[in-house]
Amino acid sequence: MYWPNLQQHFSQQLFPGQQDGEEIFLVMRQHWITFALRFAVWLIFVVILVLGDWLIPTYASFLLESPYVEIWSLVKSVYLMLLLLGLFILWIIYYLNLQIITNERVVDIDQHSLLHHKISELYLSRVQDVTAEVRGFLPTFFNYGNVYIQTAGETERFTFSNIPNPTSVSKLILDLYEKLPEEARQRGHAE
Repeated sequence: MYWPNLQQHFSQQLFPGQQDGEEIFLVMRQHWITFALRFAVWLIFVVILVLGDWLIPTYASFLLESPYVEIWSLVKSVYLMLLLLGLFILWIIYYLNLQIITNERVVDIDQHSLLHHKISELYLSRVQDVTAEVRGFLPTFFNYGNVYIQTAGETERFTFSNIPNPTSVSKLILDLYEKLPEEARQRGHAE
């Protein structure tokens, strides 16, 4: 079944609060290596479960006899459920953290936990300075880092953490700022 109004709505609204005529230039998440590092920590807990299954028959065989086998089975089941929940939370937080750059503003959607997120936006006319920072071996090797946007508003510094190609992103923001009409740039700095 085809609903033209619904399709038109989704083609116009790509993120919450998107304005009419606002053109999206870039949608990005943190670099994949940041998720991979968190996933590696999660894998340590998987290894603990596997080691437990391997070591218990050798060093604690009494846990494989009744009534301890039922308790051990329950503990393993709860641990496995918590492992899966942890992986789900890691993925959701990674996936829902977004930075969006449009022709009018910069939007930062920070997902702090499953039930807590914060959406910050900054109009390009309020941009005073943009700085890209790549620090460390892994960030240099994989080309990811932070972008700091200095503003004239209440929030003095807008930060995108661990994003890919920070130099290109900062250049894009400055290029979009330069494309604004002169009156919009002057009005943004006066506010």
